[in-house]
Amino acid sequence: MDHRTIEEKILLGVTAAAILILSPFLIESVFQHNHLRTLVDLVAVGGISVIFIGVWFTSKVKFFSGLFAIIAHANILFGIYIVGNDLIFWLFPIIIASFYLLPTFIACLLNVLLISIAGVLTYQQFDEFSLPLIMASLVVTGIFSLIFSIFMQRKNRQLLEKDKISQLRNNILELIASSSKLSKVLAAVVEGIENELPRAMCSISLLDDTGKQLRLAAAPSLPAFYNEAIDTVNIADASGTCTQSVALGKRIIVADIASHPNWLPLAHLANQAKLVSCWSEPIISHHGNVLGTIAIYFDRLSKPTDIEINLVEQFVNLTRIAIERDKADNIIWHQANFDSLTNLPNRHLLHEHLTNAVDNAERDKKQLVIAMLDLDNFKDVNDSLGHGAGDSVLIECANRIKSTIRKNDIVARLGGDEFIIAFVGTTVPEDIDKIGQKLLSTLAKPYIIDHKNVYCTASIGLAFYPNDASTIEELLRNADQAMYRAKSRGRNSIHYFTENMSTDFLKRMEIMRDLRIAVEQKQFYMVYQPIVNLTTSRITKAEALIRWKHPQKGMISPLDFIHVAEEIGLIVEMSEWIFDEVSQQVNTWRKAYCPELTISINTSPVQYKNNGAQINAWADSLLLRGIPCEAISLEITEHLLMENQLEAVDALDKVRLHGMSVAIDDFGTGYSSFAYLKDFDFDYLKIDQRFVQNMSANNKDTALCEAIIVMASKLKMSVIAEGIETEQQKQLLINAGCTFGQGYLFAKPLSVGDFEALLIEQNTK
Repeated sequence: MDHRTIEEKILLGVTAAAILILSPFLIESVFQHNHLRTLVDLVAVGGISVIFIGVWFTSKVKFFSGLFAIIAHANILFGIYIVGNDLIFWLFPIIIASFYLLPTFIACLLNVLLISIAGVLTYQQFDEFSLPLIMASLVVTGIFSLIFSIFMQRKNRQLLEKDKISQLRNNILELIASSSKLSKVLAAVVEGIENELPRAMCSISLLDDTGKQLRLAAAPSLPAFYNEAIDTVNIADASGTCTQSVALGKRIIVADIASHPNWLPLAHLANQAKLVSCWSEPIISHHGNVLGTIAIYFDRLSKPTDIEINLVEQFVNLTRIAIERDKADNIIWHQANFDSLTNLPNRHLLHEHLTNAVDNAERDKKQLVIAMLDLDNFKDVNDSLGHGAGDSVLIECANRIKSTIRKNDIVARLGGDEFIIAFVGTTVPEDIDKIGQKLLSTLAKPYIIDHKNVYCTASIGLAFYPNDASTIEELLRNADQAMYRAKSRGRNSIHYFTENMSTDFLKRMEIMRDLRIAVEQKQFYMVYQPIVNLTTSRITKAEALIRWKHPQKGMISPLDFIHVAEEIGLIVEMSEWIFDEVSQQVNTWRKAYCPELTISINTSPVQYKNNGAQINAWADSLLLRGIPCEAISLEITEHLLMENQLEAVDALDKVRLHGMSVAIDDFGTGYSSFAYLKDFDFDYLKIDQRFVQNMSANNKDTALCEAIIVMASKLKMSVIAEGIETEQQKQLLINAGCTFGQGYLFAKPLSVGDFEALLIEQNTK
């Protein structure tokens, strides 16, 4: 029964009840051997049973309802004719039921015939008082049944209308809840209004982002030429009804378009479209802002009734919900797919773009070029000027990139100062070179922050699809490797991915993994290379150098693992171990063999972060353990000063106050070596071995070394020459006034035991 309609259930219930009620009468007439009564009851029960079975198996409610009413009318008249006036009282339920079972007019007609024929058949069986009374009762019953039937039909129509509106509302709400496209929801709203208002044509227009124009969003029933005319309307023009409704934020009703002054610019179009009246209802958000308007047109002079206004207001509320939901969905989508600072696509949306670009490149048999772009020295901007200045640089950088690349190209921000550019449909390397060089020159221009020029160049790595990689992940990884190579080779440059980089990358990954294990298992040991006083030939200094002996791979060069340790942050932990080893060893050697011995330790830019906390902690540790701070010297490079200038200055000034000395290593190889001598206080200057190894009488390298030594002397710094391998080099340096020397002429880096033996031998002499 659950799947049956309400009409089926009622008819089945009524016929079943009639069978149950009439069956006892049939049985009684059989036992009383009243054959005429039995025939009448049998016809009634049989006919109703046939109707019950027919409805049960066919669900043809209208057919069997009419058949039921006709059988009831015919059977009761047949019964009265055969049995007599005893059955006349069955006319009352039949009259009432006929108005439910049959259309009103047919029910009235059959009931009139029923009452008339019943009166003719029974008028001789009643006295002259009873018959008029019964006939009057039957007529009154018919009239009241007619009135009640009409009333119920109206109520049913009202309920159906409400159900229809509710169904429309539910359908629209379902579209909103399922995040359907706004255009689909608005079309459903228009359809709903036009269904409820006869001969109405509806349109919905929405305000654009500027709030100055109305854009047509839905108007399926209006003529195309009219829709084209109102597709974009300026609010300031005040033409038509919608602009006024939006401007005032209230309902505007125009009963006669032809005579209204606001409609003069559009009157000829309205007349051509047969639009006579118009009514505009503003769509207002829950914040009180106007979002748009719904306009209802009529082809006749018309004003809306209160019921119609209430009806449209319900649809306006649904439209408001749909618009606000669409805006919220757009905001959520934008936040999920775009970088909040630069408004560029983020990593998530980039992957979608790249997927489409790769598919298109595969289909069209073209190349796709991925560029990984990273700003050089961006950290200095944040550290020196603050993160607000850094954000300004990133925003300006994003704008410069967008203005440089082509319309079809894709740019996204991965995070930090990293950007990805996809050059779509480019096959000629010369084009990539031109765009890349233009990017470099554009990004190298000064950024004006707080009326100051800030310089921030870029390093770019390029990878090609499908030559360099066949997947998006591989493309990005290879472009990143190429960018890393561009940085390592001087920055502010472009580098293409090569197969060697992939090998280098795997090697770096392997070193990273092994390095973490080496730190945990302490696979390192220290060696010491003597630094000799060139005048006295005494060893008063040495440089501590770390060595790594892998259990399976043997010795691994510092050139292969030091820069990796800096990248992954392990250099801090390694440096702490180096300091502990060296400080304990130098304390032992100073007490036993050489009281003035100083061991120098190479430092990394990473150690000067957080205001040089690790370097300052070393000085405090020496003081706590009673080790003179003069026992340790710190070696720094120009690269260190470039990356951590402000933090390095503060940290080095503090440790020098405690007595630790500072040496600038590899002097002469950088672009700004001489400039740093002016801004920093150094105790020692180490001439790079590339100058020393090429020294000979009267050559340029000798002249440069002599100049450096004189300059250092004027600045009250001692000079240490690295890489001395011959007696000639030694003598030339002595003649130039160099104080200390370091190189294979004196000794290679020595183990703890060998270096200690050298100190013992020196003391013996």
